[in-house]
Amino acid sequence: MSNTKKPMRGRAPKDAGRKIKKKANILSAEKVDYIDYKDINLLQRFMSDRSKIRGQKINGTTVQQQRELANAVKNAREMALLPYTKRVASVGRGPRRGPSSDGANERAAVAETTELVDQVEGGEVETNEDEEA
Repeated sequence: MSNTKKPMRGRAPKDAGRKIKKKANILSAEKVDYIDYKDINLLQRFMSDRSKIRGQKINGTTVQQQRELANAVKNAREMALLPYTKRVASVGRGPRRGPSSDGANERAAVAETTELVDQVEGGEVETNEDEEA
């Protein structure tokens, strides 16, 4: 038996020799001692555009600061000061349609709605306005 080593088949480590630059700590730079859940402007700096709490490495906070920050954000969400999520509109895409949908159902619904509006405006359909007055 030969004592040769097999070559490694796994992927090479991603940028193993590259140094990662430490992100500056905003809380220490601004000398923030207490993270208040009512300070929405401060909390939003540590959240993404979809209202997710960013990670510790991205924020540049310490472990304790990140824990306090997460608790403050969760508390502010509970008090309805911050949203849980935000919808972000996708750019360049139309409405999703299945293979069988050709818009016929949508056109029928629009036609029915406009027909009802015309009937109400023409006085053909009775409304509850007369009873309330």
